[in-house]
Amino acid sequence: MSQSMHRGGQGSNSYVSEFIYKLKSLGGDISKLDDRDIFHPEGYASRIVENLGLKGVQLRRFYSEIRNIYDRLQEGKKKEELKYYLYRLYAITQYQENRGVIKKDFGNLVRSILDGIEKNFTEESLRKASDFFMAMVAYSKKES
Repeated sequence: MSQSMHRGGQGSNSYVSEFIYKLKSLGGDISKLDDRDIFHPEGYASRIVENLGLKGVQLRRFYSEIRNIYDRLQEGKKKEELKYYLYRLYAITQYQENRGVIKKDFGNLVRSILDGIEKNFTEESLRKASDFFMAMVAYSKKES
């Protein structure tokens, strides 16, 4: 992570912007994201949850939807059939954003991850995305 991740005084979306930039630098391929950047307490998942004030209820839906796609792919379902669930997440994201359930910054983050998965629809990219949302759920439970 760059030094800007550790500087104080930045807006809440700086972590989201940095994550999106990092994802773009990896060609949108979340499977190339380092495990430390996902799981470490100083990683993106923890910092984004903390700075956007995300709650587990807001995150669980995304985690369970991505995990469901990953599990179905492992069971041998065809990628083309599973893309329906991926595309549906775009609409779910927008709906939750419109209702004020999630912040626009978080919606942008989700769409960036979905865009990357769409370009690189592999078991590994789905696993990493699932891991990322799982880590966010875990850090949303952290005591303040």
